[in-house]
Amino acid sequence: MLTIYDISKMTGYSISTISKVLNNYYGVSEKAKKTIKKAVEESGYTPNQYARTLATQRSWLIGVLYSEEKGLGIVHPHFNKILESFQVNIGKCGYDTIFLNNSVGSDKLTLLDKCNARGVDGVILAGSEKFNSTLQSVLESDLPKVSVETVYPDVYTVIADNRLGTLQALEHLYLLGHRKIAHIASDLQTSIAAKERYEAYVEFMEKKGLERKDSYFVEAKKFTKESGEQAIRQLLSQCWDDMPTAIYASYDEYVAAAVSVLNSQGFKIPEDISLVGFDDLPLCEYVSPAITTIHQDRESIGKEAARILSAIIAGEIENKSEVIRIPTSLVIRQTTRKK
Repeated sequence: MLTIYDISKMTGYSISTISKVLNNYYGVSEKAKKTIKKAVEESGYTPNQYARTLATQRSWLIGVLYSEEKGLGIVHPHFNKILESFQVNIGKCGYDTIFLNNSVGSDKLTLLDKCNARGVDGVILAGSEKFNSTLQSVLESDLPKVSVETVYPDVYTVIADNRLGTLQALEHLYLLGHRKIAHIASDLQTSIAAKERYEAYVEFMEKKGLERKDSYFVEAKKFTKESGEQAIRQLLSQCWDDMPTAIYASYDEYVAAAVSVLNSQGFKIPEDISLVGFDDLPLCEYVSPAITTIHQDRESIGKEAARILSAIIAGEIENKSEVIRIPTSLVIRQTTRKK
């Protein structure tokens, strides 16, 4: 069976150069790439994982660290789509992904212990601020890392542009003639996205000179339809004598819950109240009426996270605190109309 050493003899290039070409790294001349790829193709060489690990001193494994406390789970379409894109794109760089937790039998290890035990070359972080204490050992280490949910010191973060998305949603309502706009927020204590969307809501209302009533604001504590139902019922009880003409919710499931509750109370959507959500989850197209919302480009978030993490591991960029925001877009469906 051919080895990377055979390819080295055939081409005259070093093992490290061949490894860079096989794993799509930068810093290799086009001539070298062409020669090595031709030799690999003609010889039928298939990289051996063990040999590659010995040659490069890497495991070629990326750890996925995530938390369940938000009630979303890894199968939720938001994280699922991001991690699917991440896995595909980090795979193009030669890496496999593994999911890690800090339990090993009856023993408790820190997440850094678990990462070291599996020898991962880097990690992707997908957890809220409640996950911070569990992550502390990893955050304080030199292990290459990138976050796709929460902003941490000295860590690259790739997230949707929550401010832009909120302003897009509210500008849409404003242009439709709505001036009495309520807001259902997610948990402001644990979600950076919820905080940024709320802050953008406050910014917009002040900029437009619109009254921001306390009765027009509710904070849902969980990312569930049930929490959304509780929030819309609370909102109705707070402003029954002075109803808003539109509601901006920071999570699509809250809008789905609002449609159900408002219909049961005799309201027509969007004739009586316009609704806008955020995330563009698959349910937006299946609820009736279909939900107007802000689309997150999860594919780009995952792709950019993979690009950054692979570059950190390769030594092309350093671990540092930088937030890269992926642009959002407004998707107009059936829950909004002119006032």
